[in-house]
Amino acid sequence: MVRRGGTHLLGALFTAPILALGVLLPGVAHAADPPLTVGAVQGVNARSPYAPASGNGSSSAKHQVRGVVAQLALSHTDAGVEQYGFFLQSRKTDTDGDPASSDGVFVYMGSFTTLIGGYAPKVGDEIVVNARVAEYFNLTELTSAEWVTTLATGLDVSTEIQIDDAVPPLDWERHEGAQLRVRKGSAAVSNTKTYASTDDAETWLIDRDDPLLDREDPYSRRVFRDAHPLDDLPGAVDNGNPNRIMLGPMGVKAAAGDSSVVLPAARTFDRVREDAVGGVYYAFGKYGIQVGGIAYDRGPDPARNNPPGRGGHDLAISTFNLENLYDFRDDPTDGCDFAGNTGCPGVRPPFDYVPVSQVAYDERLARIAEQISNDLHRPDLLLVQEAEDQDICRVAGGRLACDAADGKPDALQELALKIGRGYDAAFDRSGADARGIVSGFLFRTDRLRLAPARPTDPVLGLMPQVTYRGAPLPSNAEVSNPKTLNAVLPADVDVSTGVDGANVYTRAPQVALFEVTAAPGGTLWAISNHFSSGPDTRVGQRREQAAYGAAIVDAIEAADPHARVVLGGDLNVFPRPDDPVPANPGDQLGPLYGTGLHNLWDDLVADAPAAAYSYVFEGQAQTLDHLFVNDGFYRDLIDMRSAHINADFSDGTSDHDPQVARFHARAGVSVGDARVVEGNSGKVALVFPVTLTRPLSRAITVCATTVPGTTTLPLADFDPYLGCRIIPAGAVTVDFPVQVRGDRLRESDETLTLEIVALDAVRLIDGSGAGTIVNDD
Repeated sequence: MVRRGGTHLLGALFTAPILALGVLLPGVAHAADPPLTVGAVQGVNARSPYAPASGNGSSSAKHQVRGVVAQLALSHTDAGVEQYGFFLQSRKTDTDGDPASSDGVFVYMGSFTTLIGGYAPKVGDEIVVNARVAEYFNLTELTSAEWVTTLATGLDVSTEIQIDDAVPPLDWERHEGAQLRVRKGSAAVSNTKTYASTDDAETWLIDRDDPLLDREDPYSRRVFRDAHPLDDLPGAVDNGNPNRIMLGPMGVKAAAGDSSVVLPAARTFDRVREDAVGGVYYAFGKYGIQVGGIAYDRGPDPARNNPPGRGGHDLAISTFNLENLYDFRDDPTDGCDFAGNTGCPGVRPPFDYVPVSQVAYDERLARIAEQISNDLHRPDLLLVQEAEDQDICRVAGGRLACDAADGKPDALQELALKIGRGYDAAFDRSGADARGIVSGFLFRTDRLRLAPARPTDPVLGLMPQVTYRGAPLPSNAEVSNPKTLNAVLPADVDVSTGVDGANVYTRAPQVALFEVTAAPGGTLWAISNHFSSGPDTRVGQRREQAAYGAAIVDAIEAADPHARVVLGGDLNVFPRPDDPVPANPGDQLGPLYGTGLHNLWDDLVADAPAAAYSYVFEGQAQTLDHLFVNDGFYRDLIDMRSAHINADFSDGTSDHDPQVARFHARAGVSVGDARVVEGNSGKVALVFPVTLTRPLSRAITVCATTVPGTTTLPLADFDPYLGCRIIPAGAVTVDFPVQVRGDRLRESDETLTLEIVALDAVRLIDGSGAGTIVNDD
């Protein structure tokens, strides 16, 4: 048999007359009409005209369909059962001629490696199959396929079928099942995310000609959620960012003959090295190109995108979602923290969030510890989320001894030991959810210590003064530091978008009071949160979580108006003005803004907009992790940064980037301006207020002197001042009166300056106060 142009000569001589007679060889099926084109099967609508009218299901009748085996596909279920299939596409000369229909379709073979009739699909074969037409979660596919005949072999797929460039915006349904080309130079806008149970994977790209890639700042060449100032259409509420392209792994698995193979690891900003081709598949509400292979050239390092600065003598606070930090120990009180456990309420095996081995756990701990030391620069306090609540061990001799509980989370204690040099962990275990993840704290013992919990404390004590409309839980009366606080979810909360349990929180916030042992001292309140998941679900409940958090802050400030408070964590929703449901805005964090807290994301986005994100979802940079502070703390802010060490990397230790805010450890002092009408005689006081940003535990001395302006004369217009005053411990203000002399001269307003200097360990914010003597003659 002689092969010409990839087609058997015998097939070329006999195919046309056989089809015309309605007889197909060597299969046994007979047909009155020629086989359908793939385009006819797909039709011009989302559902095939040959499939059932609604729902999942397949046609009762079988239909003969002709096409070229364009690509093989392979995957496996979460039980490890391999799943086979291939993409069938019409030759350029054999389409239905309708640009509104797709010329490709997926053929699902299930666990079988051959079609009925024994045919093993081979790329480049033109075949006829007799199959049912199915819709499976909005994917049109052929099932129960029988091989009828092979019309040609060895076809060059790259020339025989139409392969369009994947250049958004695309009508993806129009290309469903067909081969698309991802062009060389296209850019990754996400890492490669893998799903352990199925070895599924996805990477998100934008085409090489996307205008975003023309931006001057290389770190802004990516996709941001629509409300971000670096969105492709600034000011637009939501266009869905249709410029994104998703890659899937079924092609690379088939090419490798191994269903455990995943897509090559990418990180954000990488560029596609050569064109990559694959079939379009639809699953889980997303179209993905199942490329047969892909390689990348390295782009800019995301970790160098405005990283956190070193703390020095400042106070540094971080929030860090550790993404399922479970140890490799089986907690006898927990039914879902180790392989082989039977499960917890609502949680059943397999537990793909637990480490696969002690070695894997140790390696991950070491990497997180390295990030905290080298990338976050050892912050004084970390608000952490998603740590295991297990407490069956204690620290003894610089290591974890698992012979007794000590009231601290084992995994966080072990992480603290890995970091070394004086970190400790703290939590209230009652804040864990059903599967045992909890929020908590890591803190430097050379800089902070937990304050004693007093029964009379208005937050940590027996009777928390948290004013909220839902009934408090009995655990609120426990005296502890840290302490969780929670309430019954009010009956009028809108649960139309879902709800977790009967309480405000499934993972109650951890509230802690720290004493700052590093000079100049003081106290710090911290509230570590992990709100309910899903920004566009549980909307009403999440707003109540914000409202309860605001009530905790109000209680703290009512007891101490000068308290420094930070509330942060994984709040699982976006900052203002971004709303996950633009058609029905929920302003889910509104209560936190409303009680006067400052979201430090606003400072980050103003200072370094390309760095203002903490999470990447389906190729869109967005923010789920927040740090809010009250007025008393905000005045000490130096800067806010996001450490981009995880969300853009395929091998990150978490799917969240930690946030780090630095504050001046020393209180600030400033002098305000002053005005006074001079009068016609005698003296009147021109009073300059001197103010600290927060009260201190000891008195400080401030000295001042007057400096005349260009039109004022000492002794003639005012009494020169040179002296010192004391701001008592616990106070924040002192006044400096300068005596102004009245006269009857007609003259312009006169000015002078009061210059101050502090003789103690405070920082000078504004050392010059402008004084104005208002002429009244």
